[in-house]
Amino acid sequence: MEGHVLKVLRTIEEIREQTREWRAAGSSIGCVMTMGALHEGHLSLVDAARKECDKAVLTLFVNPIQFGPAEDFARYPRTEEADFRALRDRECDAVFAPATETIFPSGERHIDQMRTKVIVSGLTDVLCGPQRQWTTGSGTQGSGHFDGVTTEVLKMLHIVDCDRTYWGEKDYQQYAIIRAMVEDQGLQVAVVPCPTVRETDGLALSSRNTYLDEGQRAIAPQLYAELRRGARRIAEQGIDVIGETTTQIARSLLAHGFDLVEYVEVYTSALRPAVADTPVEELRVFAAVHIGGARLLDNVAVADEVGR
Repeated sequence: MEGHVLKVLRTIEEIREQTREWRAAGSSIGCVMTMGALHEGHLSLVDAARKECDKAVLTLFVNPIQFGPAEDFARYPRTEEADFRALRDRECDAVFAPATETIFPSGERHIDQMRTKVIVSGLTDVLCGPQRQWTTGSGTQGSGHFDGVTTEVLKMLHIVDCDRTYWGEKDYQQYAIIRAMVEDQGLQVAVVPCPTVRETDGLALSSRNTYLDEGQRAIAPQLYAELRRGARRIAEQGIDVIGETTTQIARSLLAHGFDLVEYVEVYTSALRPAVADTPVEELRVFAAVHIGGARLLDNVAVADEVGR
């Protein structure tokens, strides 16, 4: 809506004052946490927050402590003004866009510098967890990506007093970890999953899609196509074919032109391995691949392919 007022809040005091004001008026608050470079996937989360809550707030913060030393923190896309325009169009009520020093005033820029860390064990040991560990400058094994995510997200949840927080299922492991952390910490906030938003050719929307050149962009939709094909096979033939199915998906992805397949794996929606009596409807097929300068994630629920 043209002319919609988006409140841009930069300090912790400002966002806390705003949420106190909303609370005093009896308003419920939905929060979407992002690193900016907003696309339709992020904006669909804002839509969900606006539909289910009286007020919608988005956090825009490129979190340094979730990036490893060799990862893309410096070149991660930053498009703040365009993000603000998009949020006005979606009638978001406020955006909390703090400076790095506001969230980490003691100068921490890596998870290993943090005095207090939030670590969710178990769920971080699979899929992207082992892939996004790193070695510190001293040569010792450092904390991983998800420790940086949970440490920052818990701090944001303490800063932004919300009733519901919305997370996309493209990053399903991240959603499951945040949900577990909130449950373990006894926080009174609902962690709400929202469906993956895709391009018309099936590619899951991601800020990192901007790293793809024209040729790589033409290949990228094959990730979703192969995951769907594998999920359909598991739906039809059961868990006994999981091993050969994941192997075939990986081979097919490399044949399509992906540079590297980090993993193709099958877990339940609770990120547990499939066992003999696991219903196929509880399973998801997960993958992480590299093409050019982009690392792409996707997953498909086997239940969505039953009967197709």
